[in-house]
Amino acid sequence: MSEWETACVTRNVLEEPELPTRKAIADAGMRIVLAVPMERTIQQEAFFGFMRLAVQGWPFIELPYTRNDIARYRFAQHLLKSEFTHLLMLDSDHRHPPDIVHRLARWMLAYEGIDVIGGLNFRRGEPYDPCAFIWDNGFYRRLAEWVPGAFPVDALGTGSMLVSRKVFETIPPPWFDYKYEDLEGFPGTDMSFAKYCKQYGISQWVDTTTTSPHLGTQMIGAEEYRQFLLSHGAEVK
Repeated sequence: MSEWETACVTRNVLEEPELPTRKAIADAGMRIVLAVPMERTIQQEAFFGFMRLAVQGWPFIELPYTRNDIARYRFAQHLLKSEFTHLLMLDSDHRHPPDIVHRLARWMLAYEGIDVIGGLNFRRGEPYDPCAFIWDNGFYRRLAEWVPGAFPVDALGTGSMLVSRKVFETIPPPWFDYKYEDLEGFPGTDMSFAKYCKQYGISQWVDTTTTSPHLGTQMIGAEEYRQFLLSHGAEVK
């Protein structure tokens, strides 16, 4: 067992529950609204992915083009002014699976205490590494290995993230912002949101069985990440 797999076990990996029906989600009192930050032109594969969700009847928040942090802030505002209970943010440069709503909602239905969960997505450019992080000795370190299921992480990319209403009721606005002085590099709104979640005692969970391939010149998923590691001499199990 690798060092990371041991860490996963200590982080309480949850077994994958069955997919709920749309009726089961509604009967549980979950009213989910979808939100897509319009940062760039949507590629054809992404567009038809959203169409597949729309024809299922899932509602979308309509918001014009704006900066990423402002868009996410306004999505949260919209949720709090509505009767929706959960916000599902889906980035416009991913091909989301048609059952993405069911896949993320099932964890909240099956297990208590999950208020933020997202899929395991991968960076669009090399080294194609996972957008999920563990806090280690003062730094956020990306996952190197993982096991099937869901477990808590210290920061998670917002490419596909389901958030309960009470998270936005607990954390004061703006929820998502850019504070470059806090961390090395150029952290985005996902890292600031993670910091606020940690500050207010809210766990972020990653579902390693759900991926929305990043759209660039090619689709980026777990296999591309592992092939990159192999090509650079890393040992991959």
